[in-house]
Amino acid sequence: MRYRPDIDGIRTLAVVPVVLFHAGVWPFTGGYVGVDVFFVISGYLITGILLADIRSGNFSITRFYERRIRRIFPALFLVLALCLVAASFILLPSYFEDFSESLFATAVFASNFQFWREAGYFGAAAELAPLLHTWSLAVEEQFYVFIPLLLLFACRHSMAMAKGLLATIFVVSFALSVYYVREAPSAAFYLTPMRAWELMAGCLLAVGAVPAIERQRVAQVVSAIGVVLIAIAVFGFDDTTPFPGEAALLPVLGTAALIHAGETHATLVGRVLSSRVFVFIGLISYSLYLFHWPIFVFYRHLTGADGDIFVRLFLALLSGVLAWLSWRYFERPFRTRSTKTPGLHVFAGGSVVAVLFLGVGFWGNAAEGWPERFHLRFDPKPIMADGKSEMMAILGHIRCRVTDGGAVLVEGLPCDENNQERMRIALLGDSHASHLYPGLDAAFPDADIEVYGAPGCRVLFGINTRPDREECATIGAYVFDGAWGSRKFDAVILASRWEASDLEFIQASVRQLSRHAGNVTVIGPVPRYKVMLPEALAIWPGEYSENVNYISLYQGLCRNRKCRIFADEEGTLPLQWDEAHLTLDGSRLVVAGIIAPGLRLQESSKEKAEPR
Repeated sequence: MRYRPDIDGIRTLAVVPVVLFHAGVWPFTGGYVGVDVFFVISGYLITGILLADIRSGNFSITRFYERRIRRIFPALFLVLALCLVAASFILLPSYFEDFSESLFATAVFASNFQFWREAGYFGAAAELAPLLHTWSLAVEEQFYVFIPLLLLFACRHSMAMAKGLLATIFVVSFALSVYYVREAPSAAFYLTPMRAWELMAGCLLAVGAVPAIERQRVAQVVSAIGVVLIAIAVFGFDDTTPFPGEAALLPVLGTAALIHAGETHATLVGRVLSSRVFVFIGLISYSLYLFHWPIFVFYRHLTGADGDIFVRLFLALLSGVLAWLSWRYFERPFRTRSTKTPGLHVFAGGSVVAVLFLGVGFWGNAAEGWPERFHLRFDPKPIMADGKSEMMAILGHIRCRVTDGGAVLVEGLPCDENNQERMRIALLGDSHASHLYPGLDAAFPDADIEVYGAPGCRVLFGINTRPDREECATIGAYVFDGAWGSRKFDAVILASRWEASDLEFIQASVRQLSRHAGNVTVIGPVPRYKVMLPEALAIWPGEYSENVNYISLYQGLCRNRKCRIFADEEGTLPLQWDEAHLTLDGSRLVVAGIIAPGLRLQESSKEKAEPR
C-alpha cells in the first residue's frame, strides 16, 4: 500500500483537537472527535494493508500481528512505565489502586470495558484517571482481532461478499450507536460494537465500496466538505453533545471524504495536509496522544487544579516534546528495525513486558493502592468505606422516600397522612441532598422528612438532568407533574451538586415548589476536593424570589480560603468520606451548625419542633 503524506496530515487534524480539548483551549470544545478521525484512518489503512497481502498471496496472520506489535507496543509500554513511576510517587492509595486496575486492563487491551463500568468520559473521576485515553487503543485492538480473519474469509469468496459483510457491520453498529447513545451513553461511548461502524467507514473505502472520484473539481469540493464537517464537530460540539450516535457522522464522514478525495487526485486541501508541518505532527501523533493525557492528569493530582491557560498550553507543548523523543528513539527504531528479527522474538518480547504490567497492575490493586508509600497519621480506608456504608444504611431506612417506580414507600408514619401535629419537610435532590438526611433527622426528630431523589438526579423543573437514568425522570415527574396535589410542607429543601447551567431551572423549580411550602430553601454545595479528603488528611500533617432561602455551605465551612475538614474539635473525624459527601458526623455538624439555624419554617411549625 503506497504511502500517502496527506493521511499523516489528517492525523494532525485528529490529535491537535484532542490535545487542545483536554487542555481546555477554546474553541476546541468538541476536540474529542479527533478519536473518531483516528478510527476511520485505522480502518482504512489496516484494511488496505490486509487486502494487499491477501491479493498477493503473502498474507500471514503472525506477520500482521508482528507489525501491530512493532507499531503499538514500544510507545505504549514506554508511557505505561513512566506513568507507573509517576503514579508511585504522586497518587494517593485509592487512586493508585484504580490506576493499577487500569494498568492491568490496558495491558490486555480491555481498558474500554473498565472505564465503561466505572464512569463517563466527562466526569470528575475520569479527569483523574491517567490511563483513561487508552480506551480507544482497546477498541482498535479488539478490531484487529476479527478484521484479518473476516477479510480473509470474505475475499476467498468474492469482493462483493467482503463489501457486503463490512457494510452490514457498519449499518448494525451505527444503529446500536444511535440507540445506546440515549439508553446507555457510557456503553455507546466506550464499547466496540457501538464504535465499529467508524472503523468500518475506513474499511469500506479501502475495499472500493465507494466509487472513485473521476473529476478533479469534484475531488476539490469533497475534500473541502470533509474539512468543514470535521471543523463543525470540533468547534460546535461540547461535553453535552450526545455522542457518538448521529453526531459522530460529522467527523467520520468528514474524514472519509478527505481520504477518498486524496486517493485519486491532488487537491488543495491535500497539499496543505501534505505540508511538512502537518506531516511531522501526524508522524508523532500516536506518541502525542499517549503522552498528553497523563501529563494533564498528574498535574491535577500534584496541584489540585487544572492550571491557567498558559500552564495548560505549556503542558501541551511538553507533551509534544516528549512525543517527538518517543517517536525518534522508540517508535521509529522498533518499526524500521530489520525484519530479520524473528517474529517469535517480537511476540516473546511484547508478551513478557505485557505480563510484567499485568503483574504490577494486579499487585497494586490487591495491595489496595500500596499505602506503605506514605507515613499515614491514620488509616483512611475504614473511614472511606464505613462512611459510605453507614450513610447508605441510614438512607435505606428513611421513613418516607420515592422508589424507582414513582410510588411512595411507607415506613413508619405514612408520607401522605396529613398529620397536623408533626412538622413535614421535603428534601429534594441527588446524593448531595441525601447526605443531609441524617443531620436533619437528628436536628428535627419529631418531623416527617420525605426524600425525593436518587444518586446523580438533580430534581429540577423543566429539565431531566440525567436522561440516561429512568429514576431521574420518574422523580422529577412525581414532584412537578401533580402527584403532590395540594400537599403542604413546613419546609422544602432543594440540594444537589449544582452546575452553573442549573440556575434558571433552580429559579423555575422554586416557583413551582412554593405552592407546597411557604419557604423553599436552596442548599449550596459542600466544598469539593480533587482527592479523597480522608486520604489527604491521613498523608498531609443570582437573585431568587422572596420565599427562597439560600444557605451557603462554603460560607459556613470556609473562612479566609481555608475550609473546615474535621467534624470534631480534636481533629480525628473527617468531615467527608470521599471528595465531597459528608460522613454521619459531618452531616450532623453541617445541619446543626449551618442549615438548622438558617432554615426558615412556618410560624406554626416552630411550635411543632425545635432543632436540638
